[in-house]
Amino acid sequence: MTQSDKPMYVAISLDIDPDANSAAEGRHDALSSPIEYGEIRVDACKKGLQKIFELLEKYDIDATLFYEARTAQMLIEDGMYLPRLSERHEIACHSLKHEDFLGKVSGIPMEEKSIEESIDKAKEILVKVFKREIKGFRAPYTRINHTVVKVLERLRFQYDSSETVILGTEWAGNPYPLKAFDSSLMELALPSFRDAKGKKMSSYLWAIFEGRRIFSEYIDAVVQARDMAKQGLFVFSIHPWHLYVDCLGNQFGKDRVRENAENLESIFSQLKQMQGIRILRQDKYMEAWLEKEDSN
Repeated sequence: MTQSDKPMYVAISLDIDPDANSAAEGRHDALSSPIEYGEIRVDACKKGLQKIFELLEKYDIDATLFYEARTAQMLIEDGMYLPRLSERHEIACHSLKHEDFLGKVSGIPMEEKSIEESIDKAKEILVKVFKREIKGFRAPYTRINHTVVKVLERLRFQYDSSETVILGTEWAGNPYPLKAFDSSLMELALPSFRDAKGKKMSSYLWAIFEGRRIFSEYIDAVVQARDMAKQGLFVFSIHPWHLYVDCLGNQFGKDRVRENAENLESIFSQLKQMQGIRILRQDKYMEAWLEKEDSN
């Protein structure tokens, strides 16, 4: 196989957490917006997740599911049989209660012991629910520091997927060790990129769901990445609740919900048809990459 024949890989990841969640001053865990109500809701998450599961099945796509443990428990209590629905997908960890580990909003950074207890409990819950090994972690608000990374190493996570790397001429899309945190833990970073007008974009799809972007802009970014990073990994991420409510917790109308589902389906459909693209779970990509590294 020549270099030009080698594909670029795309991962579809979901951050499965409470509806329109937000950090709150003076507390570690997240609440659903508006936070002054003091509520945790998963109604929109449930509907969005059901729709995304349908689309993933329709297009024969295996995804990586970053479950917040509290949300997984609430969805099961609400009648979703997550182990069966998630069977073909990777189960990864997105914290216990979407904690503000660094205290950026809460104003109270968590101590190392508390962070470890929280992530360890989340992992324990997910293992009990899904009967699966948990290899990946994505931090709430995608914020990590030395302490969080140290905890992830101790708890034997194989990789983190919280950092963002700019899509540029040197972008390779490969896993890399978190040397900035004095760690050998591997990072599968999310890409950021620029649109045709030079405006910065994220591979989180929230802007589509709020009507600020169109699906073709994300496909264009994949094409750009494919042309510079054979065998690299381009990671998309989705909040299931965002198909039905905005980031402030306001419900979308029927037309917006339909458009959101159609846009997401268009992305899945386009990715499946693209030459030189292969969709792969993040853990499967890591396995293949580590095997290749060992053989070199």
